[in-house]
Amino acid sequence: MKYYLYKNNKIPILDDEYDVIVVGGGTAGSIAAIASAREGTKTLIIEKYGFIGGSSTAAQVTPMMHVNIKGNPASSIDKEIRRRLINYGYGAKDSSGNDGWFNPEMMKFVLEEMMLEYNGSIFYDTFFLDSIVEDNTIKGVLVHNKSGISAILGKLVIDCTGDADVAFSAGVPCFIGDERTGKNQAISLRFMVGNIDLIKLQSFLKDLGQNWGLDYPLIETAMVWNGNFPLENVFKKGLNDKVINYEDGVYFQAFSIPGMPGVMSFNCPEIPEIRDVLNVKEISYSYQKGREMIQRLYKFLKKYIPGFEESYILTVAPMIGIRESRRIKGKYILNVDDYNNRSKFDDAIAKTAYPVDVHGIKTEVKIVPIENNEYFEIPFRCLVPLNIEGLLVAGRCISSTFIAQSSIRIQPTCRATGEAAGIAAAYSIQKDMKASEIEGREIRKIMRDYGYDI
Repeated sequence: MKYYLYKNNKIPILDDEYDVIVVGGGTAGSIAAIASAREGTKTLIIEKYGFIGGSSTAAQVTPMMHVNIKGNPASSIDKEIRRRLINYGYGAKDSSGNDGWFNPEMMKFVLEEMMLEYNGSIFYDTFFLDSIVEDNTIKGVLVHNKSGISAILGKLVIDCTGDADVAFSAGVPCFIGDERTGKNQAISLRFMVGNIDLIKLQSFLKDLGQNWGLDYPLIETAMVWNGNFPLENVFKKGLNDKVINYEDGVYFQAFSIPGMPGVMSFNCPEIPEIRDVLNVKEISYSYQKGREMIQRLYKFLKKYIPGFEESYILTVAPMIGIRESRRIKGKYILNVDDYNNRSKFDDAIAKTAYPVDVHGIKTEVKIVPIENNEYFEIPFRCLVPLNIEGLLVAGRCISSTFIAQSSIRIQPTCRATGEAAGIAAAYSIQKDMKASEIEGREIRKIMRDYGYDI
């Protein structure tokens, strides 16, 4: 057996060498791996959970937000995932044209199904430990699982950890948080409630004056304090009766789920005073605090919201919902001027008109709201880190400023960056060229050939 010497320890090297190693099989990573495998490369996903999907499955972030562009353009693999979910009865399209409603449990099956169709490999219950770097080039990764600590070698690595863990460990310069304060956006612990009478709930919300989000069975509702939401008076009643605390209503949002009659997924609670999402003590506290808040919210729902009388907590997400943490410094840094100016790029690999959406932090930066038919683009260069070869990055940790990241962090955009990274990884191997030498225009052309309107 071959060994890799790491901190004076002999670490066994896995016999199989891969073309592409994708670290993190989440929203971007699962798509990056599928895209790479689709190109015929030997591809491996390193995933810490027992399933892939990340924010869409482990964090239960459903439905996917609309990119706010006419036709809701999506990358090719994104389109295929949506198509399969709808055909299987576990996805849906609402009256606004958003076909991003999905069942997070069945998303696990669809993503794994597609990965295996292209002969990709997945290591579940496997944790990334460190990067293997030689001569400023990443050669592979160190991981830990039930087989122990091992080294896995590959020709190219894609960091889809969300926190840029691979890039950071390899020496890529990174940003974190708001440039002024270093603080991160608010995080949420989502949960699901079952056995809800959605017809009764729909009627109640209509009577309150809510005139949106009631396209049964795709029910949506929301409330934030002082936001003129119809539910606010009900929340104030719960607050006055001491059933909930003020923090429980800072952000409240819920959606029904295709293929799960009577079930809603709650995009809340937002955990107060968590500002360093890379701090283990703060993250551990956030799970504890989140469950405490969920118990209060659920009691409130049963007592004050018709339709919840016979309901029960179905599940609490096993993964906290993190909106933003580290971001790499890449060949191009997407910024607020790109948003305000609706920037277009020759090497664009994604486009969106999703608004700037910062949770928990007030910003004084001037934002020019996007009007109808306007959008901006993300260049491939945002996926290419500085200082290290053999590495690409996709998802919410690509090269961007704090404000710009708040617009591009949604799932459809992360999927597009993942697909671009997977295609580019295979392209670099097939062309025997460095990742930093790839012309993003070529990746854009391939994505267009697959059917992405970019």
